[in-house]
Amino acid sequence: MIITCPRCFSADDVRPPRRLPDQVLQYRCLNRVHGDHEWLTTRQAVQPLGTVEEGVTDELLDPLSRCVEPGDPFLEYGVVEHRLRTRYPDLFAAHVAEQGHSMFGPRPYTASSVRFGVALGRLERMGELVSEYGPATGAWRHNGQVTYWARTPTTDRLTWAAHCTQLGRSPEWTDNDRADLKQPPAADSTRC
Repeated sequence: MIITCPRCFSADDVRPPRRLPDQVLQYRCLNRVHGDHEWLTTRQAVQPLGTVEEGVTDELLDPLSRCVEPGDPFLEYGVVEHRLRTRYPDLFAAHVAEQGHSMFGPRPYTASSVRFGVALGRLERMGELVSEYGPATGAWRHNGQVTYWARTPTTDRLTWAAHCTQLGRSPEWTDNDRADLKQPPAADSTRC
């Protein structure tokens, strides 16, 4: 089972869980760049939501690769995800329906962290993309820092908030963002 940090979207620095009373699991990510992050969840929540089944991110590789174009500056994660949503709406909606999204409220292991983030990490390991950490803006600011993605390293960045300004939309989640998306049922007693 792969447990991905909901802050940095990586499984590389996640330590084995510490078992707490009431079947609560405490995970800790020790990412040097992003900083330590701890979260709590239950074994029941981890089993259905925290796993990335073999091949589940395969269908995301090509679409996400196309969401980061040659010549783009480093794009804040939210910009990449927004491009995925607008260019591949059915694919995006299917993954949100299965895994959830933070736009519906705090929840560990959303499509963003467990699927889209894992697929982007795979693209980086394949040499197609590069990433760096930077400030999280707008609806993503609860993360503190997020990944920024580009084809090649650059000194320029496009934040989610600046992207939203360009589009004339709010950088916060809106009812329009939630429209036509389905949230999976809540897991038992998850806490993030």
